[in-house]
Amino acid sequence: MESFETAANMGLSTNFSQVVFQEIPNSYVSNVALTCCYTLTAAIQPNPRDWVGIFKVGWSTTKDYHTFVWVEPSLDLIGLEPVRKQVLFTAYYLPKDDAAFYQFCYIDSNDQVRGASTPFCFKTPGEQSTDCSLENDLLVIITQVQYNPPYLTLIVF
Repeated sequence: MESFETAANMGLSTNFSQVVFQEIPNSYVSNVALTCCYTLTAAIQPNPRDWVGIFKVGWSTTKDYHTFVWVEPSLDLIGLEPVRKQVLFTAYYLPKDDAAFYQFCYIDSNDQVRGASTPFCFKTPGEQSTDCSLENDLLVIITQVQYNPPYLTLIVF
């Protein structure tokens, strides 16, 4: 027989997986609006009073949010198929603390957490550029002084 604690943790785990956040990067630019994408599973019935909040990692109650936005109602989407949705956070309300980690949480109309994202942070535009992957980018380094001795000829193809 399962203990109460184990059963409670399983219930919490089940609730947290009813909304799945998609494509969460390691960091966002702190002064640019951001779009948060998530998928509603068949296990949740959306309500006009549901919301997505940005919480500092380590939060303990749903009142510990930094900012939030109401989700768009989609009561006609009840069914067995998952539904992809998104919300937009305006730049003005985003956290300015670039030393902290945050996560998105989907909170339902009964003040229950139905989904939580992986942690991310906010960075200033200068910091963001040093953290980016160069897999699909081209890096060009231009020096201010070029040295061409007279006996060398620069050949460009």
